[in-house]
Amino acid sequence: MDAITNLRGLDKIIVPIRLTSSSKIKFQCYPGVPCFKLCCSGLFLPLTPYDIIKIRDKLRLTTDEFLILYTEPFILPKSGLPIVRLKMRENEEKTCPFLSEGGCTIYEVRPLACRYYPLGFGMFRNRDEGKNEDIYYLIKEGFCQGIDSGEEMTVEEYRISQGIPELEEPIKEWGEIIMRKESFGPMEVSEKSLQLFFMVSSNPERFRAFVFESKFLDMFEVPEETIEEIKKDDLKLLQFGFKWLKTVLFGDKLVKRKKESPSVKKIKPF
Repeated sequence: MDAITNLRGLDKIIVPIRLTSSSKIKFQCYPGVPCFKLCCSGLFLPLTPYDIIKIRDKLRLTTDEFLILYTEPFILPKSGLPIVRLKMRENEEKTCPFLSEGGCTIYEVRPLACRYYPLGFGMFRNRDEGKNEDIYYLIKEGFCQGIDSGEEMTVEEYRISQGIPELEEPIKEWGEIIMRKESFGPMEVSEKSLQLFFMVSSNPERFRAFVFESKFLDMFEVPEETIEEIKKDDLKLLQFGFKWLKTVLFGDKLVKRKKESPSVKKIKPF
């Protein structure tokens, strides 16, 4: 695919062509390429809930420790929902905190956004067909010499080569929550709803404490098998949390409420 303009230096464009999983692209990145590591500075790099778990475990930190040391809160512009992004170093280049002379020090657990580069990814609701559809697009930056070089491959082949599907599939429902909120357009959202979304999205330890140390299990019907799973499995806890968020934020009936007592304050859906 040809660039729509000649790029130089730090110029950056998004090629305005929608790509599908079968679209063909060329890209390669390795230590010998002259621009190696230049894409690892000045980033606004969002972290998915699964990214947080994988990187936290690699670094042998608690979630709180990881969030304090390496992340900062960030409001998604279209949805207004709070997530976390990677905090860059306080140097002139604003480099990634995990960048070394030899490259990425957490490469095997690098974030989903890093794996996708130079592709951008989005999701939208096809109302005519009643299903969600993934969309892809190409990002071209002036310094990058890896684009349009190497062997031709499909978008899906590239995704598989980067280990994307196994990291993306467990958080599909999280992406759906963001997409649904974006579809509502500008609207006021209660502080409580935002806090709940942020807790589930960023801190499984705090969400687990919320489930087991509050009145949560008095309010919601949770099967015993699920209770045992989410006690020790952070990924199962995340996926349960996404279904619970859909229940309390959108009114979906994925986690059934118990008969309410007068003392329980119901959360207002979006």
